[in-house]
Amino acid sequence: MFNMATMAADECRADAEERTYYRWIDKASQLLGHQVAMGSHEESDLHDFYADGCTPDEAVTELLAQQALEAA
Repeated sequence: MFNMATMAADECRADAEERTYYRWIDKASQLLGHQVAMGSHEESDLHDFYADGCTPDEAVTELLAQQALEAA
């Protein structure tokens, strides 16, 4: 049964997950030396690494390696 308490709990859970992701992206941005634009291809790639359980350090290393391969 859907009620206001269930809805509020779901919203709080989603907000906490979003805050965790935004902190993760902020750390990755610091490591990259620039702010990652939300909705960008770079952010999409980083989100994939986040979903795979990578740390920001691991994700940035992988992202930079991929970019180097694409540039070669």
